[in-house]
Amino acid sequence: MTKPTKTLFFATLALLAVAFLSGCGFVGSTPIDSANPPGFFYGFWHGMIAPYTLILRLFFDIKMYATPNNGWFYDFGFWIGITGSLPLGWLAAIIAVIAHVFFL
Repeated sequence: MTKPTKTLFFATLALLAVAFLSGCGFVGSTPIDSANPPGFFYGFWHGMIAPYTLILRLFFDIKMYATPNNGWFYDFGFWIGITGSLPLGWLAAIIAVIAHVFFL
C-alpha cells in the first residue's frame, strides 16, 4: 500500500469507529426509554467518561448518570467504568465529545 492509501484507510477506519461509538455518547444526548433502560455496558461507558463529563457540564447540557436505569447492573458497570476512567477515560471522553458535537 502506498502512503496516501494507507492514510486514507486509517482515516476511514477512525471515522467508522467514531460513528459506531456515537450511539454510546453522553447520558443527556438522547431521551432514555423507560421500557428499555440502560444496563451494564451503558453504565460502564458513562463511568469511563464521568470525570470528564463533570468538566464538560460547564459547556453542554449533559448528565453523568442515567435515570431511569436497570439498577444494580448499571451501578456495577458505572463503578467499574469509574475505576478505569483515569487510565483510559480520556480516550472515551474524546470519542464522546466528537460524537456529541458532530453526530447529534
